[in-house]
Amino acid sequence: MVWLAFLASPPTAAQEAFFAEGNRLYQAGDFAGAIVQYDSVRSAGFESPELYYNLGNAHFRTGDVARAVLNYERAARLDPADEDIRANLEVVRRRLQDRIEPLPRFWLLIAADWWMALIPRGWLLTGTAACYLAVGAAVVAAVLRRGRGRLPAGLRATLQVGAGGLLLFGGTLIVRETKALEAERAIVMAAEARVLSAPSEEGGLTVFTLHAGTAVRIDRRAGEWAEIVLADGKVGWLRLEALEVI
Repeated sequence: MVWLAFLASPPTAAQEAFFAEGNRLYQAGDFAGAIVQYDSVRSAGFESPELYYNLGNAHFRTGDVARAVLNYERAARLDPADEDIRANLEVVRRRLQDRIEPLPRFWLLIAADWWMALIPRGWLLTGTAACYLAVGAAVVAAVLRRGRGRLPAGLRATLQVGAGGLLLFGGTLIVRETKALEAERAIVMAAEARVLSAPSEEGGLTVFTLHAGTAVRIDRRAGEWAEIVLADGKVGWLRLEALEVI
């Protein structure tokens, strides 16, 4: 299963040591120290829902709601079915200054999001691997039986079910891991940010103001500016330096 390797790369011994030290510092109440250790793991190229979840918890404890939201959102991107991540994200959202009511969404988009968040990542990996092995074993058995007539019903069923499961679970896993259908989203990191009508301080008028921790969708970029869209449909331009991509 070489094609699955990139989905489950384990941390190195050094990364595990930093992670364990971060957990120890967090339990001891040294949340700033824990953040340093967790960031060392992330900076080395490893990421996981657990890492971002712990980072979100540590930032929340230090009062940095923007970075708490950012890391909970990153954790949710990797494991949208995790109830603890979603619960903590909802708690910290209630503390944000901006209150944005999302527009109604098309039911197909709601159904797609529901499916993508339904199955935990570990189960998807296990289901995909099991179907892959089943299909591989069935193909080998079919090749060995070549010339002996029609395949047995059990073998045909294994091929059909395995192939269907591989398409369903594997396709879902790849879409989730690569974020192929996901719009670029970011979190406002500035304490207060003016959103303008154009990508220019001189030519743009302030259309609304956002505050730390608010999530936005980035539609396009123009130099140092990003055109953002809020969940309620508002659109405007914001400097990229005020944002951090999820």
